[in-house]
Parts: sequence; structure tokens; C-alpha cells
Amino acid sequence: MFPFADFPLLAAAIEDGIQRQLHTGIQVYISQNGKPLLNSARGEATPGRSMTPSTIMPWRSAGKPLTALLMLKFIEKNHFGLETRLGDLLPEAAVSDKAAVTIFELLTHQSGFPLTETGWPEVDWRTTIARIIAEPRQLPIGTAAYHPQSSWFLLGEILRRSGSDESTRSFESLLQKELLTPAGLTRTHCGIPAEVIVDQADELPVLYERDKGQLIESAFGSDLWLTRPSPGGNVRGPISELGGFYELMLRNGESSGGLRVVSETTVGQMCTRHRAGQYDQTLQHVIDFGLGVILNSDRHGPETVPYGFGRFASDDAFGHGGSQCSMAFCDPQHKLVVAWTSNGFCGEGQHQRRNRMINEAVYEDLGLA
Repeated sequence: MFPFADFPLLAAAIEDGIQRQLHTGIQVYISQNGKPLLNSARGEATPGRSMTPSTIMPWRSAGKPLTALLMLKFIEKNHFGLETRLGDLLPEAAVSDKAAVTIFELLTHQSGFPLTETGWPEVDWRTTIARIIAEPRQLPIGTAAYHPQSSWFLLGEILRRSGSDESTRSFESLLQKELLTPAGLTRTHCGIPAEVIVDQADELPVLYERDKGQLIESAFGSDLWLTRPSPGGNVRGPISELGGFYELMLRNGESSGGLRVVSETTVGQMCTRHRAGQYDQTLQHVIDFGLGVILNSDRHGPETVPYGFGRFASDDAFGHGGSQCSMAFCDPQHKLVVAWTSNGFCGEGQHQRRNRMINEAVYEDLGLA
């Protein structure tokens, strides 16, 4: 059967983006009750080569929940707590204006330095951490303001220093060992190893940005951007694996093989509405957050909320979008997981329209609208 035969509105929304030069290809994964309904792709990954379900795609900020869940897993192990202060975890932060920032404030985007220039990917990890700690906060602690990169590097550094052996001295190896492998996400990487780039070069897409109505090649697909880890913005893999992450959440922390990855309590805590009704200074909209995930914020304006899940998602839906390219979320009421990513960074306005069209088409095609 043609892969999109049961999803005609979704296929039309994707094709609309291809025709309007928002992307050349998209990868989509949809499951319900743990059963995959669609794991496919449309369009081209590179000129003359089709996008496939195995193409290694950018998730950008849609990967943030993986870092968040890893942090909560370490909290389960009593390494520290949500109210632990940054100054108690990173000695160099103890004499900075970030000493009193808590892990809770980092995870809920309330730590006061959203727009700190990290230098990523041009500078190395150590320099990035030093720069974030040294640069003054822009806002009072507690102010709601989405952090694209800065606080997530600090979360990654806290985790890195908590690693128990030589194999977990880097954030990316710790993520692999403690979360990706147990969850079965075997082709997902935070910074793709150079050997994988060589071995799987035919699985890498050309990435594009939109300029004056045309797609031009983006630096985000070059080797430096591919290989350098960023806990808040550079997780990549087939989108089906990000779908698998949300299926793990639907199973309350158990892998598909029955392995307990995190506790049911941790999953519930992550998806609780911890930051509600606050105007986000970065995203310029009222948006509700759990711990590292966005909670359905349609109550604050379904036609205007950025990186939403569409008009038909249940109120308890949660997930996260990736800057101008991707979206993944779980709708517990319908036992539904939706994840998609494109190879086109098409500008915020065009992307928000595309995001709503795709997400709503899924619900309409499934008869859930």
C-alpha cells in the first residue's frame, strides 16, 4: 500500500511545503496505542535522492526532552534534586550571578540568561561552559524566557560531571549509555561521531534555509555542526526514534522490551504543568512548560501559540518542537504519538503555519478532529 494512503491530508500538507519551497523532504512517524501507523517520508533528502525513514535528520530543540529525562533519571539516583543550586554543583558557578539558579529553573526556562552567546559549534565544550557562566544574566531568576541553548549546556555539564566512569566523561557518551541504549534509540546521536558520518554518508540530508523565497544550503549540515554536541539543540536521528522516545513516555518509562528506564513517577513529574500562564520573553507568547517539555498551550491562543500541537490535540498533550524544522509530541488521551522533521528551515512564520497544518492533518486523517 502507498505509505500515505491513509493520510491524504498529511500528504497534501507536506506536498504544499515542497511546492512552496519550505523543504524538499519530510520524515514522519505516527503511532497509536504503541502500534506504528506510519513510518515514512516524502520528497528528496538531497537532489536526486529520496528522503527515506532511515535518513539521519535534525531534531534541533525537539531533542531537549531527552536531556531533561536523563537529568530526572539522575535525580532518581539521588545525585541531586530539582531544588539543588547551580553553585552547589559547579564550583566555578558558585561565584557567578548564576549560583542560586536551580535545576528546576533550568528545566522550566526560568534561569535568566536565555540569549547568552554560547559560541557553539565553533568553540569546544569547555569554552562554551566557561562562557555561559561568565556572561552576566540578562533577566531576573524566575523570569519565563525560553533558553535555546545556554541552560541546556549547563544541564549537560552537570550530568557529565556526575558520570561514574571513563565511558561517561562526555555528555554524548553518558546520554548514549544511560538513556539512548536502554530506550532502544540506537541510531540517535547528540553530535554524530565522525565514523558514523563516513559510514552513513548516504543517510545524511542536505539541509536548507529559506532566503527570499528560495531554499539555500544551510551550514547546519556541515561537519562542524554535525559532530559537535549540544544538549539543547543538536540531537539527530531517524524521526521514528524520537517517536520511540514518546512511546516510552506513554509506557510510563518502560522500553518496548519491558526494561524500566525511568520510574512512572518521574514521567508524571516531567509532564506536569510546572510553569503555567506565564508570558515567555523569548517566544513572545504565554506558554506552559513541564520539566523540559511544552504542555499543550492552546488555552492561550490556538492560532498564535508557537510550536503548538494543533487545534485537535488533547489538553494533556506534551512534547517539543525544533527550531523551524521539527515537532514531536504525545497525546495521552488518544494514546497517540506524532513526530516529524523536515530538511528546510523556512523562517518562523512559515514554519508555524506548516506545523499547524501537519499536526492538524494527522488528527483529521485519523478521525480525531
